[in-house]
Amino acid sequence: MELQLIDGKFDPQEAIALLRELVDVKIKFHEKKIAASMSEEDIKFREQRIKALQTAAHDITVALREQSGSVRIHTHFGFDA
Repeated sequence: MELQLIDGKFDPQEAIALLRELVDVKIKFHEKKIAASMSEEDIKFREQRIKALQTAAHDITVALREQSGSVRIHTHFGFDA
């Protein structure tokens, strides 16, 4: 099954705002899991994932700020049962 969440053109500022919202949701997901976890291994994994998301979001934000025109964003989610 597949879900197409985003498929469109955005000006750079809209793209940055959208990216931040998506990353914030994913970070909050990991923070909730950390708060409920008893496993040190799981906590470390999620903390690393949060840092990686923050770094990637920063890098993409920098690149988007350098764009002069619109950017196209595609997001597809797929999963296997």
